[in-house]
Amino acid sequence: MDKSTRHRQRAEDVLNGESLHEHQREAARKTFEALSNGSRAAITAAEMQAGKSGVALALCCLQRLSLSDEDICEKTKLKDTLYLVTMPDTALLEQAQDDLKYAKNVVVSNFVRFQKDLELFKGNPPKLIIIDECHYGSNITAIRYSDVFDYLENENDDCKVVFISATPFGALYAAETQYQQAIEAKEVAKQESDDSAVEEAEKIAEEARKNSILRRNFDTKLVFHRTSDEYYGVREMLKGNRVVGLCSEARNFLYPSEEREQFIKQYQEHEGAGWSLVRVPAGTAMNAKDYFLSQGIPENNIFILGKSLTGVPEDQLTTIERFKKEFDETIDFDEKLIAITVAGCRAGINFGPLMKDHLISTWDSTVASIAAVVQANIGRACGYHSNLDAMHFTNMDAALAYGATLDYLEQNTCDHAASDFEGLREFFHEICDEYHVEGLDVGVTINHRRRRPIGDVETYWTDSYIAVPGKLIDPDYDFQAHTQDSTLLKAIELIRTEYVKDSGPNVKGHRSMRGAKRNWIKAQWVNGDTYHNKEKALKSGTMKERTLRFTKALDDGESIEYNEIVMPGSGEQSEDKLVTATIFSVYNMSRRNVAKKIMTEAEVHEMCDQFDVDHDDTLIVLYKRGDYDAERSLEKKNHNTLPPQITNISNETQFSDDGETA
Repeated sequence: MDKSTRHRQRAEDVLNGESLHEHQREAARKTFEALSNGSRAAITAAEMQAGKSGVALALCCLQRLSLSDEDICEKTKLKDTLYLVTMPDTALLEQAQDDLKYAKNVVVSNFVRFQKDLELFKGNPPKLIIIDECHYGSNITAIRYSDVFDYLENENDDCKVVFISATPFGALYAAETQYQQAIEAKEVAKQESDDSAVEEAEKIAEEARKNSILRRNFDTKLVFHRTSDEYYGVREMLKGNRVVGLCSEARNFLYPSEEREQFIKQYQEHEGAGWSLVRVPAGTAMNAKDYFLSQGIPENNIFILGKSLTGVPEDQLTTIERFKKEFDETIDFDEKLIAITVAGCRAGINFGPLMKDHLISTWDSTVASIAAVVQANIGRACGYHSNLDAMHFTNMDAALAYGATLDYLEQNTCDHAASDFEGLREFFHEICDEYHVEGLDVGVTINHRRRRPIGDVETYWTDSYIAVPGKLIDPDYDFQAHTQDSTLLKAIELIRTEYVKDSGPNVKGHRSMRGAKRNWIKAQWVNGDTYHNKEKALKSGTMKERTLRFTKALDDGESIEYNEIVMPGSGEQSEDKLVTATIFSVYNMSRRNVAKKIMTEAEVHEMCDQFDVDHDDTLIVLYKRGDYDAERSLEKKNHNTLPPQITNISNETQFSDDGETA
């Protein structure tokens, strides 16, 4: 066996060894294939505890195997991959070093040591950089990526980069959103001939461009890591009814509620060894401990995890590692433990299979972003284990939204890497709106010295409306009996096409009118939740109330601002929408965890009766854009010139092992 073959065999042995699963190898292959086809950057989205470290190990092996026979035999070129831990945490660094110990070609570092550790490559710069937990890069206080990109662009243009995260959503669009807002502010400043404001907006835009992981010249691709059937994650928990939603006061563990009663009852009735994890607001850890004591739980079985927590004496605190040892020692005696953490304290690097198998329940009071919820307690309980009975008390909407984003990524990455990031940004905005979550990730802070401009300033009036039955199963139905307007007829045709594609009509939780041939239509898909649920109502009422109010006003000869009907979002503008359609149908389904997801046929018939339309399972109400209102548009533009103010966009969660967030 020659030297190059021997070195390749060593990498092959690791790649195909028992420490890696086929789904991890497949995710790595897809990622490396994207890089081999011209992209310099790839984002690998892998579910919580799905084996991201295994994917990284496989990537290291593939990078090693990609070397030429000559290079693979040179000792000075042995190190060719740099793995960066995003958070400056020594425990995470040590875990990564252990996870990747079989890859002899990787240097494990973090952003603090990044520049210094480049010296370990002995004059042969890395050919691949892997960045773990890239979602933290979307926080203004978190590690930023400009230094890495500057290195890739200015010092090592042969190197490629892979970002890995279970929740990369915010990192995919946060800085891009900041960039777009800065560009809008710049245009307003230009109109006002405010040179200093133009200069400031340009600086903000450039900073956002530098910090975005979507560098335009890197041709970034997105890869979704598909797990094996043995994986147990958030979606499986939702399907198995193992998630209990916490709403309003019930989120506070100290507040008496049915959910808390269910939690403590399950803990007390659990037979054998086990443990529960409770995450409470900062400053309330001792109060939570007092509650457990009042329920008869021995004090020696209650642990508060963290360092220097507000209101907690030092002798009451326990490190995560010590708690793990306590659990190992008590498991043989069939004891049950309680672990209390606070907001801002990481619940654990990894529970490990034994702790996951004996987990009784988790409680999380987090109410912020999707990532803040799923990266915490419920996410730590995901993975490859046999415990399907643990209950998770958390923000249900955030869990559902996470499941919906995974479904979307799974469907839209298919068997190849995706690159439609504009479509992703639009979908993410829809998810946040539908599930009432504050954001996808740890957020981005934007400090403007100017008031944020109104985006939808160009104002129009509503010309007219019509209401027609969908007749989705009647392809030859003549809609000219309802209107001769070619624009409205075309809109009806495109809406019906959206329903009947894929051998439909089928009940679906998401539809869209994206694409150049259809984006002149704004479609509002009304389901059982949005139809007449007061909790889901907008300021102008439920979709039923809005529709009846708008159409009655038009019937009475009143003027209705078209922009109010459109409700533009995700960068949309009313001026781009020739038609707005509100569609009541039994085929629209809410993705929220609500009792009523789909409209009943009787409810659709009720709406048909309101417009004297034949009963059908679908009713389409179409509004046509009317005349432009220059005066009202000018009023909105003048609003953008109001006195300066500071605008902050932020979210709460930045995990660390040793304390609370500010």
